[in-house]
Amino acid sequence: MAVLTCYLCEQPVVTEVPGDGHIFCCHGCRELWRLMGDEEIKELKSRPGVNWENLRESITTPTPVLPLNADPKTVTIDIDGMWCASCSILVEQVLTRMPGVLGAQIDFATSTAQVAMDASTTSSHELEQAIIKLGYDAKERETSDDELEFDRDLVLLRRFGISVVLTIFVMMFSVPVWSGYLPQFPPTLRESLEYGLWALATPTVFFSGWPFLRGAWSSLRHGVPTMDLLISIGSLSAYGYSIYTIFSGGKYLYFDTATMFITFLLLSRNLEVGTRNRAAGVVRMLSRLSVKSAWVLKDGQEIQTDISQVHVDDQIVVRPGEKVPVDGTVIEGHSAINEAFLTGEAVPVDKKVGDIVYAGTVNSTGRLVIKALRVADDTILAQTSRFVKAAQGAQGQWRKLADRVLRIFVPSVLVFGLLTFVYWDLVAKAGTAPALLNMIAVFVIACPCALSVATPLAVLAGAQRLGGYGMLLRSDDALERASDVDTVIMDKTGTLTTGQMTLTEFWPMNPEIMQLVGSLELASEHPIAAAVTKYMEQQHITFLPIEQFTEEPGWGIKGQVAGHNVHIGQLDGTEQLSSEMKEKLNEWQEEGRTIAKVVVDQVIQALFSVEDQPRAHAKEAVSSLTQQGIQVIMATGDSEEAARVMAQKLGITRYYARQKPIDKATLVEELESQGHHVAFVGDGINDAPALVKAHLGIAMGTGSDIAIEAGHLTLTRPNLMSLVDTLTTSKQVTRIIKQNLLWALFYNALALPAASFGYTGPFIAAVAMLLSSAFVLANSLRILGFSPKRYILGTSVALGVGTSLALIAWLGL
Repeated sequence: MAVLTCYLCEQPVVTEVPGDGHIFCCHGCRELWRLMGDEEIKELKSRPGVNWENLRESITTPTPVLPLNADPKTVTIDIDGMWCASCSILVEQVLTRMPGVLGAQIDFATSTAQVAMDASTTSSHELEQAIIKLGYDAKERETSDDELEFDRDLVLLRRFGISVVLTIFVMMFSVPVWSGYLPQFPPTLRESLEYGLWALATPTVFFSGWPFLRGAWSSLRHGVPTMDLLISIGSLSAYGYSIYTIFSGGKYLYFDTATMFITFLLLSRNLEVGTRNRAAGVVRMLSRLSVKSAWVLKDGQEIQTDISQVHVDDQIVVRPGEKVPVDGTVIEGHSAINEAFLTGEAVPVDKKVGDIVYAGTVNSTGRLVIKALRVADDTILAQTSRFVKAAQGAQGQWRKLADRVLRIFVPSVLVFGLLTFVYWDLVAKAGTAPALLNMIAVFVIACPCALSVATPLAVLAGAQRLGGYGMLLRSDDALERASDVDTVIMDKTGTLTTGQMTLTEFWPMNPEIMQLVGSLELASEHPIAAAVTKYMEQQHITFLPIEQFTEEPGWGIKGQVAGHNVHIGQLDGTEQLSSEMKEKLNEWQEEGRTIAKVVVDQVIQALFSVEDQPRAHAKEAVSSLTQQGIQVIMATGDSEEAARVMAQKLGITRYYARQKPIDKATLVEELESQGHHVAFVGDGINDAPALVKAHLGIAMGTGSDIAIEAGHLTLTRPNLMSLVDTLTTSKQVTRIIKQNLLWALFYNALALPAASFGYTGPFIAAVAMLLSSAFVLANSLRILGFSPKRYILGTSVALGVGTSLALIAWLGL
């Protein structure tokens, strides 16, 4: 059966939204299409490598020039009602077209808008109204994310604390009700007890339980049943029936059921919040590493500048003890930088002129002047924080399964509970009170919480664990991709090796040729170029200005220096070499060196060789991957001999030499067409096509910007064992997600029938629901090293004491 898809985002259509002869999945897609036009959308979609998920990043809006009386301001707006990624694009397009708006960034995963605006021209209220007119709810956030989350958590904890205290008193004063002695009390004492229980239960149900009541009302208003609706029906039913009993002269009150229900649910929510906060610690840590301002060097003066006004190529001063504000290259000074958040290593790393430093790292000793390479949201720090947040809401296959189940779960439980009440009251003739209790038990014992947190909590924990390995997320589905990798292809230079090339020999030693070579290599960013220029400087060679320069990844570099056409690159076996050159070439090939030719005005004038050393843990990483059943392949642009020698050193049995960028991408494509899930690990511009083609692309953090942009993950440590740990953790995350989902489904399959047939009262149902959620939370925390075994004894004792006290009260002892 054909699946109807959206004309714009090409996602399956659940509810058709017609417009101008096309079908859209939501009004956001339709309005965006109308706003941008068919031609612009088609042009964007036709760009190589552009898909709808990253289309939003392809749309740029020129930054307007601020007038002198401008009042720049950034606001955060919470948006409710966005259906798909197109909605976020629609909001962004509308906001960026408003007068006074300097820029807008919409995060679909967190449903927030970050808007930079000129407060003298527009206001946050106008922004809110513009979003509301699109059909969404919008409200400005007055505080930062951390402050807002802290306030919410504190309010939730306060509600729980009040609920616990009041529930204890309700349970104490309910002993006469449980024991059946209430009808024997004198009328005055009985009324005092009944009204006292009513007074104690009311704050619990309506203050402590307010989040559930508010959620229930919202679900009714939008016509979407939620768990809050079930909770509210259960607690209000017990509360309302108890009031009815007071005025009708009945024997049993159920205020204790209503209050215990709310208390256990709040306990579950607080446990969930605490677990999520622990798992999301990496996000908060990353956000705290960013700085608000930087010291920009202008005309010899150090000017403190807002970080949003720092631009690429600005020179920035970083004093000892300060955080590095942007990613940049050191152009002056020498210092030690603490890169613990990137590498996990507490020992500061020495940085000198030419080295790269990253935003969020701490300058320990000397003064540095750096040239900005990536600023604001483009830094590795900002990108990592953004992708970790997106991973929480990523729609992987298991998250999609949970969402499909949740869509039908709550309505099904609602119907099931009402049928339970009808059966016990009208069919079994058990009476209203038992029927009501069984219905409440059904509502209480149902546990969609386990389904809803099973995937995002495990993903957050996995992201934090990967951060500890020095592996940073650059794609929200990276963990899921990494979990089923069975083949790893690695580049050689800069990946399996240190990338710190050393020019071992230049032959013949012709100063004029060496001057041409050094001058041309100075314009290249390749690791070999750095080795060549360093060697030439040691030989006291002066460099000449170049007139033309072209770099062809996988082929070499070409240019014009001092009127000569110079080409430096690999030998392809077709060159006409002198006998002396052939002899030197054979000698170097036997040693496994990397060899390059120097062609000046169409004539080979020289050869030179460079060497690189394997990374410290490369062989161990290859061995570990092989033991896990993962096939390891080396693909390099180097010669056959150099590739063979390196493969033998590292224990790699399958390798490909003389690989051009397109060859590496083709190799990935061929393996994946055979059913393999390929991870490609590389660091250079020539690796970008393969990184994009691969099921999982992993870029070395010391590599080129293009390689980093193309990867799903970025490895900031030089230790390749982090790659092994990443694949292992990803498999553990997937395994735990499966366990959580299976447990949630199994639990509800047994618990719901048990509650409907009267085997569990509301109290037992609440305890069962709490334990079910606790299982999912504890299981997810195992990713972070949490061991539930340590808490089993204490929990068992507490449950035993609680059960004994409940039994004593039940028996009237």
